[in-house]
Amino acid sequence: MAEFTGLDVGTFRPKVDALSELRLLKQSLDFRNRELQDSRKRLRHTQGRLSQACEDFKAERAGLQAELRALGESGKQLGDSLAAQKALLERQSETLTHERMNVDLLRDEVQRMREEQRKMPVQEGAPTNLRAARPGEHLWH
Repeated sequence: MAEFTGLDVGTFRPKVDALSELRLLKQSLDFRNRELQDSRKRLRHTQGRLSQACEDFKAERAGLQAELRALGESGKQLGDSLAAQKALLERQSETLTHERMNVDLLRDEVQRMREEQRKMPVQEGAPTNLRAARPGEHLWH
């Protein structure tokens, strides 16, 4: 078997270290992206449940208001209570919408950071404080 001559292993080591660092960074970004996707699914599921609850509430409220008008003064107090509950549900719906926007914003920011990372040149050498993760070691605390 012929040996390669003229290759200096020392010139490849910094590049190998830099690639190792990039792989670690990519793994962490992929992990964060999976977390964001899971959060997004949970938020959408919650939004669906809240939307259904709002629709059920509206249908029930429409029937209750007709009954309340027939009850007189005590019906007015109950009607006010229903109005307060409706306002609360609307605020919760707005909060959920805001949270969904935040998830979308974070997803876009991850994408932007990945694009920036792809454009960055490979460093010569690697930081001295990096080491490979041990099997079973948690990467995020």
